[in-house]
Amino acid sequence: MKKYTANFERDFKWYLSMRSIFNFDGSKDYYNKLGLPLIQYNKKGVSGKEAFFQWDSNGVIKPTKHPNLLHTLLKVKGSANLHIKMYAEDRACCNMNAIEFRALCIEFKAPNWFREAVETQKMKYWEVTF
Repeated sequence: MKKYTANFERDFKWYLSMRSIFNFDGSKDYYNKLGLPLIQYNKKGVSGKEAFFQWDSNGVIKPTKHPNLLHTLLKVKGSANLHIKMYAEDRACCNMNAIEFRALCIEFKAPNWFREAVETQKMKYWEVTF
């Protein structure tokens, strides 16, 4: 059995728990920069979790026997990143105060990196706004 880092396990579980909330990222299919599909089915391939780990951690595409799981993980991660951008814009434009954002993160059980990404990216929008 593959041993994953504690951070990867945390994020993997969080992505799965958020699949009904973070389910839009604007993509139908997923490709790398060379145009190769990230989701490649092979009945003897690696698990969806392992395929996601290899792509997310190493940029390596692995054929998977669980293409639906891999698709879900890619969709949720993309959607989470889109939400980070939108929340950062809202925080920068004062449409969402710190207390409201903290409550949202508590409701989502968001990992620290999610909150930190929003707060870091809002600085980029402050420069544009002000």
